[in-house]
Amino acid sequence: MINFTKLKKTSTLALGLSVVMPAMATTKLDDENYDVITVTAHEATKKPGTNTEISEHDIRRDGGTNFGTLMRYQPLISAPGNISGSGTGKSSWDRGGFSGYNIRGLDANRVSIDVDGMPLPIAQGRVNSVGRAGFGSYGIGRDYIDTYMYNKVDIQSGATSVSNANNALGGSVSFQTKTASYYLYPGKTSYFGFQNNYDSSDRSYHQGITMAGGDDHLNGIIVLSRRDGQQTRNHGDSINSYPENWHSNSILAGFGWQMTEEHLLNTTVDYNSKTKNSHYDTWDKNGKYIESFDHQRSKNNRFNLAIKDIWQPTNISWIDTLTTQLNYQRTNVFDDTKLQHKSKGNFYTQTNYNTKAYNFITTLIKQIDNQKISAGLNGKWSEDESPFFTSAKSQYGVIFPDGDYSKPQADSKSYQLGGFFEDRISFNTNNSNNFYLVPGVRAIYQNTKPRNLENMSVSNVNSHQLGSQYSSNSDFKVLPSMAFMYDINPNFTAYLQYKRSAQMPNQNQLYGSYLAHSTMYVLVGNSNLKTETGDNFELGVKGQPISGITLSSSAFYNKYKNFIAFTRYRKNFVGIGNRLVYQSENRDKAYTFGAELNSEFNIGTWVESLNGLSARFAIGYNKGKSKSSYLGDKYIEMDTIAPLKSTIGLSWDDPNKFYGVSLTATFQKGKKTDATSRETYLNEGQPIKDSSDDYFRIAGHGIVDLTGYINITNNIRLSGGIYNLTDQKYWDYLSNNKLYSTSDHKCLEMFTAPGRTFQLGLNIDF
Repeated sequence: MINFTKLKKTSTLALGLSVVMPAMATTKLDDENYDVITVTAHEATKKPGTNTEISEHDIRRDGGTNFGTLMRYQPLISAPGNISGSGTGKSSWDRGGFSGYNIRGLDANRVSIDVDGMPLPIAQGRVNSVGRAGFGSYGIGRDYIDTYMYNKVDIQSGATSVSNANNALGGSVSFQTKTASYYLYPGKTSYFGFQNNYDSSDRSYHQGITMAGGDDHLNGIIVLSRRDGQQTRNHGDSINSYPENWHSNSILAGFGWQMTEEHLLNTTVDYNSKTKNSHYDTWDKNGKYIESFDHQRSKNNRFNLAIKDIWQPTNISWIDTLTTQLNYQRTNVFDDTKLQHKSKGNFYTQTNYNTKAYNFITTLIKQIDNQKISAGLNGKWSEDESPFFTSAKSQYGVIFPDGDYSKPQADSKSYQLGGFFEDRISFNTNNSNNFYLVPGVRAIYQNTKPRNLENMSVSNVNSHQLGSQYSSNSDFKVLPSMAFMYDINPNFTAYLQYKRSAQMPNQNQLYGSYLAHSTMYVLVGNSNLKTETGDNFELGVKGQPISGITLSSSAFYNKYKNFIAFTRYRKNFVGIGNRLVYQSENRDKAYTFGAELNSEFNIGTWVESLNGLSARFAIGYNKGKSKSSYLGDKYIEMDTIAPLKSTIGLSWDDPNKFYGVSLTATFQKGKKTDATSRETYLNEGQPIKDSSDDYFRIAGHGIVDLTGYINITNNIRLSGGIYNLTDQKYWDYLSNNKLYSTSDHKCLEMFTAPGRTFQLGLNIDF
């Protein structure tokens, strides 16, 4: 019988060696034949705030094989995730994976994620079987990407800038797809790249091909990526990760065309698809016993079309550059789960989340003497739907005449219009040092309304009655910003900035529905929600204080109000009468503060004999508390605030570029989530009481990674790494902060991070 797994491994290795061996036989590693890639870019504009760029080189060097590991060495940026069927407020048919990014203590939908300017769909709150145990958790995340498809990732920490069309309270993560111009330059009109990787943490294989060709007038690129893997390993002593297998395919095609001397047109089409089969147990929310034994087949895909025109007119004095971009995106999520429930028998559910969106962004830039003016408009229109079906029969037909579960949220459509203006005014002092004043403002209008309410109707509530509960929601906000910058030296700048931020309610908060047909209690969205707002202050420095040191450091304070959460009432609910109702409201206010530092040291700058030796150090500290509007409540530490984290790295790169090696240590402090009784508060006029819940303390940990590369020839590189070199057993805090200390030992063991793992990759570039 043919073993297809071994056949795939063998064929992959053969493909790599078929390219490697002839190249090794014919190519020498010398200066004469060495193919140097030169990247030409416009002078970077100095900007206030904490802005991080993760390049394609960084992704390869640090082993960023997926949505989460991409951020492994960032001090205050991470990717919380869940494992399938784990309990802790999950329903049996929730999928595992990453829910989104956490930046400075704000996560999920409070952080914008986009690909070439087009925002990805929101994370979906837990569907209807979890009740209040699932408040603030997510059943469908925002992982629609393959890291091989991007040249770089731009990150804004804290409130987004006024020029960012995808505004958010907590920051933004922007993926920039590969372009031919990144690989081509004068004298080089073609490029071929092949990447083959293995990651033992999930036994995944990756094959990627990048092909580009053309010149300054017309060029094109094609990128293909395939990944196959299994479940991510844990480090439990008594239980292994539940089995799963998955595969993903990604394809990107794009071209750049200098149509005239004034117009440069770039077009990109990319498609990403992932399928996963998994078997798992679903535990109760306290992690004490198993409720059901389940099998899930899940799929998701994303299609995106982007067209960008860069116009640099020669005869219009008030325009230096006008960039106009159009996007179309379609996403589909489908989960089919078969359950063997101990008390409810065998049944299956089908959950979906489908979106369609159009995006328009235009930005004008004009330099006038000491002023750099930028302004722009943007528009966004989207539709989404959440089909839901279950074969489960109600155990309590009188109480639940339509079954125990209902559609998780109403279908909806939304549009947003926005515009911004920003002026960077520079002043020269002492004929050398520059001082900058940067005022800016963004205006936003958003309107969201439900549709197809008839497919939400149940026995006790018809579409007309639902229409009185779920109506349109709109808001208009003006968001000012102001920054001061000063050049301590030409390459080192200090700044102080203020930004007003806003997060408008999403469709899950407005029209979410949990057991909306129940005659016992209901849990629903709220069409009258207000916009979450924040005031953000930041002081920092960035650049090169002296030759050989690159530094970015900041301290920040953010104050928020109108945070959306669920409030418990006993009141009349449309079509049902007096019931216990959990309804989303602008319930909480919060604040966060902290500091972070990122630095790199090129030691060879000062000691010539150590040319090639470098070090990096990063540390992030963050605190944040929230307080509800409930009588007698107090400020309690937010569970989304990550504990102190630091990274120390030492690298050696051979001056002749033949090999390199890095040793990186990551340390994170332990933390235990503060429990609150806000989700069980009766809201009947009595002061709120302290919670009796006791969460599992996530211990501090330190892990060491060893990575390296060797250039076999000018064009062939072998790279890899050993991660968690000391085989440390630990839990990730943000992914596991709601585990109960009284949970069964096996349940806790499931959530451990991988032990010692390795990656090995072959990169071929011509």
